Amino acid sequence: MGRELKRVPLDFDYPIDKVWEGYLNPYRKACPHCSSNGHSAAYKRLDRLVSLIMLSGSDAQRGKDHPYFEWMARYISGFDSTPSPDMSELTSGLGGRELDGHHDGSDTYVATKKIIEAAGLDPALWGVCVECKGEGNDPALKEACDAWRETPPPTGDGFQLWTTTTQGSPISPVFSTLDELCIWCESNATPFGTRKASRYDWQRMLNTGFVYSQEGGMIFS
Repeated sequence: MGRELKRVPLDFDYPIDKVWEGYLNPYRKACPHCSSNGHSAAYKRLDRLVSLIMLSGSDAQRGKDHPYFEWMARYISGFDSTPSPDMSELTSGLGGRELDGHHDGSDTYVATKKIIEAAGLDPALWGVCVECKGEGNDPALKEACDAWRETPPPTGDGFQLWTTTTQGSPISPVFSTLDELCIWCESNATPFGTRKASRYDWQRMLNTGFVYSQEGGMIFS
């Protein structure tokens, strides 16, 4: 949840929370052959099937079927009973870590790669969209997309808080002094999550270029 100070003109009038247009590549369009994820239809099907396997491991650990399997049991035999505990052993092995309640997307990704390797195929090549080569961008626009360069907002005497969580957008009005911005930030902005900071902390952080929140020994930025 990054924050940064930008010096912009005092009359800079760009919409709050709107990504700066100069940061948006107009030639980045979804590949019409893979819907921008860079994978073939075969990979997408495999990924969905593997996600069901991983979900079965979670069901085995909690001893109850996900509603999705209850629905499937109406149409497909073999889905009418909760998996035994050894299913979670299988999915833990596929995911590469011990199951702790549920598998996440990274576990499914690892398991999918292992299955591709088990088939004797290269997971770096199999399932990659042959048109965009896995980039997810329209190959017809590749040359223009690669040549594009971002344009930063104009610079000036004003002080404005921006978020870097997206490509970059303003999240405060423009102020004539840093102190005025910090006073505004104290009540209207957060350095991370819902955590607040005093005007003095904001001034220190913006002066050093590192906006963060600290809880005990943990730093959040």
